[in-house]
Amino acid sequence: MPSSWGARAADLRARVLPWLERLPRFAVVFLRVVVALAAAGAIGTYLVLGIIHLRFPFEIEWMEGGLVDEVRRALDGQKLYVKPTVEYVPFLYAPLYFYVAAAFSKVLGVGFFSARLVSYLASIAGIALIARIVHRETGRKHAALLAAGVYAGTYPLSAGFFDLARVDSLFVLLLLAALYVARFGRSMSSAVGAAALFTLALLTKQSASVIFVPVAAYLVLAGWRRGLVFAASGAAMMVGSVVVLDRLHDGWFWWFVFWLPRQHPWVARMWVDFWLEDLMRPLSVSCLLALFYVMVDRRVFSGDPRAAAPGDARRDAEPADAPRVAEAGGAQLQGTDAAVPPPSAHVSAFALSFRDGRYFYLFAAAGMLGASWAGRLHAGGWPNVIMPGFAILAILFGLGVHAATVAAAELSAPRRHRLEAFLLVLAAVQFACLAYDPSRYAPKPLDAKAGEHLLDKIRKVEGEVFIPSHGHLATLAGKRPYAHEMAIADILGIDGGSAGADLRADIEKAILQKRFGAIFSDTDFFKKEIQQAYRQEGKVFEDKKVFWPVTGFRVRPERIYLPKSTSTSRPSIPRR
Repeated sequence: MPSSWGARAADLRARVLPWLERLPRFAVVFLRVVVALAAAGAIGTYLVLGIIHLRFPFEIEWMEGGLVDEVRRALDGQKLYVKPTVEYVPFLYAPLYFYVAAAFSKVLGVGFFSARLVSYLASIAGIALIARIVHRETGRKHAALLAAGVYAGTYPLSAGFFDLARVDSLFVLLLLAALYVARFGRSMSSAVGAAALFTLALLTKQSASVIFVPVAAYLVLAGWRRGLVFAASGAAMMVGSVVVLDRLHDGWFWWFVFWLPRQHPWVARMWVDFWLEDLMRPLSVSCLLALFYVMVDRRVFSGDPRAAAPGDARRDAEPADAPRVAEAGGAQLQGTDAAVPPPSAHVSAFALSFRDGRYFYLFAAAGMLGASWAGRLHAGGWPNVIMPGFAILAILFGLGVHAATVAAAELSAPRRHRLEAFLLVLAAVQFACLAYDPSRYAPKPLDAKAGEHLLDKIRKVEGEVFIPSHGHLATLAGKRPYAHEMAIADILGIDGGSAGADLRADIEKAILQKRFGAIFSDTDFFKKEIQQAYRQEGKVFEDKKVFWPVTGFRVRPERIYLPKSTSTSRPSIPRR
């Protein structure tokens, strides 16, 4: 007979071993919850920051005020693209954002709140659309949540531009909507609809044309009739809208939106740094899973030549939600890993192969990343230009996680659980790489107080004021704004031809003739001319820590200049 100790040991083994065998499954469940919470946390953090920004009454980024002034111009029915003068110089953006923000402003009033609200709502819709795309491809809410969380987590990588009074979030939303219709639509009318959305994206930011071309190429390869309808209607709408807008603005629309940006120099280091620093360093896991999704066939794992590759479930199925279950030759249609109905006789094998979802996202990624790369190569391209690239990488992250999980399902239980746990650890590492301190992007109460103090100073100036880097402050003080320094630099930085020469002469004349009652300066903008006609009265702020933009170019009004006078009495601005 076995000893009592042996019996107890055998009994202990019988009780413990089943739990040990279940441990990998518990680890998978635990990790799924952890990464889901990380994704939800990234989304929630951004939503809170957006609400904080909506309430802040001053610039969060130095160009915001200039764009709000342009929104006011659109609301007043004035042309956005005219000959540049010291009074007004357009930014190098297409007009749609300004008119959408003007529509909001008509109801809510012109200001930062209404202009930021457009971007805030567009960014939320963009996050939701990323989740929708991944959910429709995979049928998995978990993968959709992770994709949405990764995009929300790239908020600091875009320099916090998601919810600013800038064009970027509306641009990304229109691109995602165009990709959604192009991917899941099947009719000719959906092709026209996708082309119309690309046209609206072009009218928000001109780099949409870079993305339109590879998407059109994919659709032609996947089904030439629908592809040609998409390409032809898109080209017609884009060219037509540009021609009409250029005629309405007497040639200045083309000059500002297309000709002038092409004159700016390239940033040589961005040929490599874009891929290594902007993408690979913070998003290496997303890049890895994106490559897995578009490059690796499921058959590598299953050994079954008939196994569907990621994305095949949508090749010929109607655009229905992934969770729908349909019998197809004994298999269930679920997510991207189901059998599909047999192709129609008139569909070529070549076109059928391109209907694989992987090819669509490969072409879409080429366009989205290509547009982002071109933006960074362009002198002055801030990280916000990478937002389309972040969006497509977030989608591919979700699709890659799901595809790898499906591949792991072909393995035996212990190996499957270990591989799935490894994938979830990688996902957790990705969210850890995107972690940031949200207080870094929250303006402080002292900033608002300092801004009100500055407005008091501006109001007490007799006559107009020139604040080159923050012209909207003059608007807030009840005075008229003048051209923004960034818009001026876009022209004078590359000479700008006769228009640039006239602009330079106009600014010099206004300064030397002492047109302004005061100039609030923070850079060396026309410093020689200012010091020739004006004297420095003092500093704007005594506190070195207040009223700095929380993102973007770090500038604030620093010095006050008043016109030089030959009289003994010298006017001054009262101080507190």
